[in-house]
Amino acid sequence: MTAPDQYRTAHELPGWYQAFVALTPASRWIPMRPGDVLSNEVLARAVAELRGGPGMVKDYVKSRKSEPEAFSIAELADTFAVRKVAECFLDRQGSDLAGGLVLRAFEAFVGAGGRAVESRVWWVRGKPVVVGPHPDQPAAVVEPDLTGVAEAVGALGCPFVTTDLAQRVDGGWRVVEVGDGQVSDFPSGVDPAPLLRALEGI
Repeated sequence: MTAPDQYRTAHELPGWYQAFVALTPASRWIPMRPGDVLSNEVLARAVAELRGGPGMVKDYVKSRKSEPEAFSIAELADTFAVRKVAECFLDRQGSDLAGGLVLRAFEAFVGAGGRAVESRVWWVRGKPVVVGPHPDQPAAVVEPDLTGVAEAVGALGCPFVTTDLAQRVDGGWRVVEVGDGQVSDFPSGVDPAPLLRALEGI
């Protein structure tokens, strides 16, 4: 049901970002392969487009959020500091680097222990069939506001996707990640029957 191009669209940030641009932190990316040298000029251009403030780095799919030195940027306008964190991230990702380097603006989310509390929503043919906790936080009780998210999922045009949402400290809900449903973990303790029924009906 999911074509290879649809998988990549949902799985990699550059594929889904435009459909969710109004709902997710500002991001810029630099295509890279493992072992590539990060260009000062390209990095400076990407940083300038994000207009300063705190931020973070990741690749098209994964971050190293448990390793602050390879994830957190205190000030995006400080190109030297951005490069230091980015190079640390690239070095640690090594051959696992997926697609390239992503820079994202920081947004403060409601959370505990330094981590945002997230909800994962499973979408089949544009309909939210399971709304539950993130698999990393299976005990969390989260009821996200999906205003605008269904429209973005529809614009993405992929049949089976997940969206991870977190509540900003100002009360707004934001999409922090989109994924292809085939490779998104399912949280323990949540009944999978509604998802299976939806998939079975396709």
